[in-house]
Amino acid sequence: MSSASTFSGRLQMRVICALAAALAIAGASPASAEFKVRSPILDYGEVEFEHNGSITFDKNKSGKNNAQSYTNEVEIGFLPFWTIGLEAETGADPGRNLRYEATTLENYFQFTPQGKYWADLGFFAEISRPSRPEEAISVTFGPLIQKEGPALFGFDSLHTANVLFEKEVGHLADPATPLFVGWQSRLRIHPLFEPGFEYYGQLGDVSQPGKLADQQHRIGPVLAGYSSFAPYGKLKYEVGYLVGLTRATERGTVRWRLEYEMAF
Repeated sequence: MSSASTFSGRLQMRVICALAAALAIAGASPASAEFKVRSPILDYGEVEFEHNGSITFDKNKSGKNNAQSYTNEVEIGFLPFWTIGLEAETGADPGRNLRYEATTLENYFQFTPQGKYWADLGFFAEISRPSRPEEAISVTFGPLIQKEGPALFGFDSLHTANVLFEKEVGHLADPATPLFVGWQSRLRIHPLFEPGFEYYGQLGDVSQPGKLADQQHRIGPVLAGYSSFAPYGKLKYEVGYLVGLTRATERGTVRWRLEYEMAF
């Protein structure tokens, strides 16, 4: 075996071990919300290991401080237009201990070939079974839209939007239909360095949105990128800080995403 092959093998093992350690730490420690803008572009023939996490910050007695959410997921792109994932959700409300929240089955569908039309379109659908028997099973679904925009400051830009609806099912179901909106725009300066901003909005019920002050809206900067370890896969990251825009939203949220993907 050549020295180059030996080095690549050692690098691969270090990356996998680092990722496994990060996932283990996260799983042992966050439920309230998953801040993630999903892309309609799927990776056919790849298996992905993903972790998402977030922690909120506010006054100690506000009831909005230290809410934690951590999800760990395995996704498989077994068809060119369909990726399926299994997710474990762990979290803690403010002032509560961390606990297992739910098991979720996710589905991503890519409707259009990348770059063929004005925008790339997809669809997301998941079913989530809570760990507590007094909570109802929920279904979340909606369109995924992405467009490579015009150059800004001399760099290409990428814009992604999600519009997701949620419905509970069964005899325990709440009749409300929550709405979740996510938007992310970033500059493609370098594969390892893509700065931008993102927005997350949430309505408790689309039929009765209520006052703006009672809705949840967040916006803030994000930094994303990836590093390729071909032929041993790719490691992606995102890290951002969200500022609450309304009375019902916490003052700040740190959120991150770590993903390792590999062809099979």
